Amino acid sequence: MNSVTTIWKKELRIYAVNPTAYAFLAVFLFLAGLFFYLGVTLTGEASLRVLSSNLAIAELFILPMLTMRHFAEERRQGTLEMLLTAPISPFSLVIGKWLASVTLCGLMFVGTGVLPIILAYYGDPDWGVVFSTYVGLLLVAGAFCAAGLFTSTLLDDQLAAGLLGILVLLPFWLISRAEALVGDDLALKLQPFGVLNHLEAFGRGIIDSADVYYFTAMTFTFLFLTYRSLESRRWR
Repeated sequence: MNSVTTIWKKELRIYAVNPTAYAFLAVFLFLAGLFFYLGVTLTGEASLRVLSSNLAIAELFILPMLTMRHFAEERRQGTLEMLLTAPISPFSLVIGKWLASVTLCGLMFVGTGVLPIILAYYGDPDWGVVFSTYVGLLLVAGAFCAAGLFTSTLLDDQLAAGLLGILVLLPFWLISRAEALVGDDLALKLQPFGVLNHLEAFGRGIIDSADVYYFTAMTFTFLFLTYRSLESRRWR
């Protein structure tokens, strides 16, 4: 656990001095404000329902780019081999870097905290729905960060790793909109695999164990793939 904490703190310090992290934070907050304004004005609802699905799409493009440097940069600089031979297990390395990315996502969501306050000023929002919406978005962030970490172990180039992460996650979004692509029958069979299908209930104030399991399983799958990718390099 000490090694996980050490890696977590180290990565947070890197984020704190990395201009790219601030750029993505600014983009995320801008999109959050834009989606919030459009959602409220177009629907007339004092809720974050429209915001949650749109922010999940924004996360799909932003988070792989945010996590792309973790292992790709280590590989490019030749320091990954040193880390893998150090007295730190690949498991601790993966978890520490993932926790740092999720922590940054949590700070990004804190930055959107003014939006529910605006809702409370002009309307009467359901705070249970607000809470469940953020729970859903954080679960999505955890899964997407894990996917970004995995693709960053595959390539030396940061940008290529980030783009690969987007390509890996894109089908999970497209499945949620499969009706227009494959027809209703096949779309119904694919629904359990779509990210937005599992996020919708959180936007209605429902924290369903099946949805939590979906995002948890997605997170653990990508973290396991990241671990196995590092292990394969460790014994080459």
